[in-house]
Amino acid sequence: MNVTPEVMDWVRKAEDDLLASRRVAEGTPPLPDQIGFFCQQAAEKYLKAFLLAVGQSPPRTHDVDVLLEMCAVEDPAFERLRPMVGGLTEFAVVFRYPGEWSDMAAASQALIKAREIQTLVRKKLRLTA
Repeated sequence: MNVTPEVMDWVRKAEDDLLASRRVAEGTPPLPDQIGFFCQQAAEKYLKAFLLAVGQSPPRTHDVDVLLEMCAVEDPAFERLRPMVGGLTEFAVVFRYPGEWSDMAAASQALIKAREIQTLVRKKLRLTA
């Protein structure tokens, strides 16, 4: 595992996206589409940070499922996240444009999913606090 400055840049960006999702969730009114978007972005960046740390070049994709699959090839511990990450990728594009809307139940689930990814990646990268 090689936690380079580039890996830490990805982690910092992911941390900021997760913080933004929490702040939007606490706002009045909360904005479910935006909460989900920031959660998807955080999950994507955490997974890309892990891939970089193990020497992989992450693909230019917003697909959390694809990134998780790549992480699971490198470390089977990521398999446990597979059943729960469904639905995160949709926040990257589907809910960003008119015609589709999310709700607070889905946004709350996105927060839980992003936090689970955060916890595992930070553990694997041996980052404290």
